Amino acid sequence: MKINKYHPSGPGLWPYGDHKCHSELDSESRMPGCRIGSGMTILCFSFEFLIFLFVILANAGIHPVLAASTITAIPPRLVLSGKPGETITAQLKVRNDSETSQNYTVAVEDFIVYDTQGTPVPVKSAVSNRWSLSSWIQAPDLIPVDAQTTQTVNLKIKVPTTALSGGHYAMLTYMPNADIKPGELKKTAALIGQRVGTLIYFTVAGPVTEKLTLTRFAIPKFSEKGPVSIEGTVESLSDVHVTPKGSIVISDPFNLKVAELPLEVGNVFPETSRDFVATWNQKWGWGKYRADLNLAYGTTGALATATVFFWLFPIRLVIYSLIILVSLLTVIILLNKRSKKHQEELEKEVQELKKELEQIEGK
Repeated sequence: MKINKYHPSGPGLWPYGDHKCHSELDSESRMPGCRIGSGMTILCFSFEFLIFLFVILANAGIHPVLAASTITAIPPRLVLSGKPGETITAQLKVRNDSETSQNYTVAVEDFIVYDTQGTPVPVKSAVSNRWSLSSWIQAPDLIPVDAQTTQTVNLKIKVPTTALSGGHYAMLTYMPNADIKPGELKKTAALIGQRVGTLIYFTVAGPVTEKLTLTRFAIPKFSEKGPVSIEGTVESLSDVHVTPKGSIVISDPFNLKVAELPLEVGNVFPETSRDFVATWNQKWGWGKYRADLNLAYGTTGALATATVFFWLFPIRLVIYSLIILVSLLTVIILLNKRSKKHQEELEKEVQELKKELEQIEGK
């Protein structure tokens, strides 16, 4: 599982509020600008001066530079195991890709998963000891990292003798500029709040339960054309995280295999659910199809299976085609009848002409 770099997305603060300057001559101040009565004259003129100064600097080729920092946690996920009473050592790395040296505050917290996407959320309050890991981890509180360099972070994990077998989870995160002085706050404002880290999965040896339940496997019952969307949800009743992998086999109305879609659900943590999606990129179909899901998980290779049937049939296309065909047949029949009627009239006229000729010859 990967922790993405966090960037604050909130709106910036405008220090002067929503005030407007006026260009007309103010009767009280007798000078252009904001009204003195509003108490904003100095601010408005300062703002206009800043704009003027920025234009001058831009024309001179001088541009303000915002502080920027890029932190990379290596690796994004660390998988460890041990026995109760053991002490495990491990190493992580953090890279500073900025142009200046940084001091990173290190925080170790348990995390939980709220949603069905497997998104880890750090929690500072104590969580159930069943899954907790943060109290076992010893890590430095502060790490200095030079510009464009990578620093090693040494960890020590002391497994309690009473630790329950199964999965225990925490995240180790880095926050830049831990020693910012008040006077340096403005120039480093872009760095505040950036936080990345490594997810730590620790499995305590011993008997565990690995059980996965498929709670949903759905395909639209009828589709006129593809692609066909496939969705599902799995729920873990395990003592440790599992990573289901498998495939979805599509069979046509003649029970012939027409497609096999690989499927990786991702990590499913204990007592959580996770959604998965797949897409069958078939545009046209002609009947009732079958989808067989097979997911393998756990150390024993247990299987979760399900089967659904669905229709893929271009009914409107068929209806429009039938309408066009019927219309063409109707036109052909009408033209044929008209032609036949016209032929009969011509034959009748010919017979009348013959009779007239015979009468003339008889005279």
